[in-house]
Amino acid sequence: MKYTIQTYYKRLYNSELIRNTSVLISGTIFAQLIPIILQPFLRRYFSPETFGAYAVYLSLLGILVSVSSLKYELAIVLPRKDKGSANLLVLSVMIASVFTAILFIIILIWKKNILSYLNLSDKYAFYLYFLPLGTFLFSTYQSINYWLIRKKAFLPVSVNKFVRRGTEGITQSGLAILKSPNGLILGDIIGNMFNVIIGWYQAVKNGFRLQSISFTKINYYRKKYAEFPKYNTFPGFMSACSYLIPAIFINKFYSSEYAGYFDLSKLVLSIPLALIATSVSSVLLQRISEKNRLNASIITDLVQIAIPVFSIAVFGFITILIWGIPIFKFAFGNQFAYSGEISKILVFSFTISFIVSSFSSIYIGLRKIKLLSYWQLFYFLSIVSLIFFRKYEFSNFLKVYVIIESICILLSGIFLIRIIINYEKTIKLAANP
Repeated sequence: MKYTIQTYYKRLYNSELIRNTSVLISGTIFAQLIPIILQPFLRRYFSPETFGAYAVYLSLLGILVSVSSLKYELAIVLPRKDKGSANLLVLSVMIASVFTAILFIIILIWKKNILSYLNLSDKYAFYLYFLPLGTFLFSTYQSINYWLIRKKAFLPVSVNKFVRRGTEGITQSGLAILKSPNGLILGDIIGNMFNVIIGWYQAVKNGFRLQSISFTKINYYRKKYAEFPKYNTFPGFMSACSYLIPAIFINKFYSSEYAGYFDLSKLVLSIPLALIATSVSSVLLQRISEKNRLNASIITDLVQIAIPVFSIAVFGFITILIWGIPIFKFAFGNQFAYSGEISKILVFSFTISFIVSSFSSIYIGLRKIKLLSYWQLFYFLSIVSLIFFRKYEFSNFLKVYVIIESICILLSGIFLIRIIINYEKTIKLAANP
């Protein structure tokens, strides 16, 4: 056993996968610490209602970004040659441009109807006008990010996150002191602008060339990777809705104040997801895509990641369950103590989500888009069923949400295990015909 443990840690230390993951996680931690550290300050300047409306905006943004490029950005890591990836990047940005232009027209025409449906007051109409711009900026950087992942430029990815969060935090804090009611959303927009600017610079620095682009090639790769919009756009939309729509439901069924409490709980519980799971998933996507092209085993890579992920999940779960309320009181003030109570309910599903999300890129890396789409459909329909529980007392509504969420994520975990087992069997048969 002693030899096995020593061997494990030696391999862990020398692993390229672990080094790349560590770079991403370190950068992400520094980046995410900025909004986390600023939350106690911002929560004392902006009311729970304002944060609730901001949470609705971010939820809508996340849902729209999930379909704005028709999922072509996911294919950027897959072509054998960089020219193919460059054309896919430009294709993704072109589609996002058209999408956001249409979105702006829709908002201009039906602004009042949208506000009424979302249960938002007219003072938050300003948020809607920024949705198209926010969607375009976030979608564009998302495509750039996949180019950087393909090039293994994990340090620039980390730097970009830091720049974005730093700019966002400085802007929001400055506008909070100036008592601007729109400080939260303006900070988000300016942060995303800087993210795109520095991201584009990093992409060019890491080999992106406009000379590689042509309409003929764009059309060729559009057809070659048509499975992504065909099988993943609508399911991806449904998956985003499944994760983000609860805040919209809470705002609509209860109030913006409740949505604000929920938003803070979700923000704190999502820290492991934002700091670690996303970084692990990004590195695994590049690694698994490469291994898949070489018909090589992925088990060693997954085991190296699994032990730290499970350890972090258990630690976070116990911490929130025991000290959730005191932590929220201390960090955000007594007015947000209720968020601590909510977190003790939500921590069950968020812990499971953290574990499974760390390995979710297996779907893409092993080209199991159809199976992912089936699961996303199930997930979406399950979350939408919350509408039948809208008359429940708020805490009971949250408990139903946690049960539904946990069942769906566990099902995804089972699918991932089956994918891994079948892949390993396939490469063994190929190696020993």
